[in-house]
Amino acid sequence: MPTLTQDGFALRIEPTGKFSLLDWDASTCPQEALRTEQVRSVDLTTQLIMWTDDLAVPLGLSVNVPARHFLYSYQPTPSPVCGAAVFTGSTHDGRLLGLTQDQALVLLDRYISRHRDIPRPRH
Repeated sequence: MPTLTQDGFALRIEPTGKFSLLDWDASTCPQEALRTEQVRSVDLTTQLIMWTDDLAVPLGLSVNVPARHFLYSYQPTPSPVCGAAVFTGSTHDGRLLGLTQDQALVLLDRYISRHRDIPRPRH
């Protein structure tokens, strides 16, 4: 499994909609953040990875509707997400990067504003 090369952050989104910004250091890994042994990664961009519990569906964990709605920012038809989801930076040479402060703030803004109506001009 990749190891972290920089101190940074990760965004964890629960099926309830609760989110948390996690501090990451050299000893943190997706398994710890998700509290599971088997994880699945989904590359969303060249600098963003979503991690989920690989056994979430067989274990009957709740569907994570908030994470799926958030994924519409990155994929036109995202797959269902079950259980918690954790978003980190990319991998480089087999090493996992945490999110920078700027990346974390962009993700938080996208997550918080995912349902916000954008004002449109009146006709």
